[in-house]
Amino acid sequence: MPATKTLATNEAQPRESHIGGILGEEHIAVLLSSVGTRLNRGATAYYRTAWNLSMVEWRLLIVLKDTEFLNVGELSEAADLDKAAVSRSLALLEERKFVSVEQTRTRGRAAIAKLTVEGRELSEKLLRVSLEREALLFKYFTPADKEHLNVLLRQLTRALAGPDWDY
Repeated sequence: MPATKTLATNEAQPRESHIGGILGEEHIAVLLSSVGTRLNRGATAYYRTAWNLSMVEWRLLIVLKDTEFLNVGELSEAADLDKAAVSRSLALLEERKFVSVEQTRTRGRAAIAKLTVEGRELSEKLLRVSLEREALLFKYFTPADKEHLNVLLRQLTRALAGPDWDY
């Protein structure tokens, strides 16, 4: 199949692959799941190779970048991750001196996590690189198309949070 052209930019796009297979052509949920898996797999390989970080660790570092500290529950919610995964990854990040974790009684015996100086420096690098990777991902999108996709995905997120989805 030859490269296709966008109407808005006339830039050649790569050939369309069959992400999601035949089911992805008929079921948006399969297509979205397949796209998500492909994005996660690529990011996981990249961050593991470049910084020996898992995607959970990456997400925690990025979330903590703009906060003074968060407890495990707050961090779990902010990063949209399971509390057990957050706790395990915080222990690994603490071993590597990217975060400090303090047990406190003032917030219900919660473990409070905050970035170390090294962790803050790394999180800044990670943010820059992730924005560069995102720019590459969207290089064939017009700004309006990217924004429209963002709006649609947020609408889908709200629909999935509705009371009639999890049954």
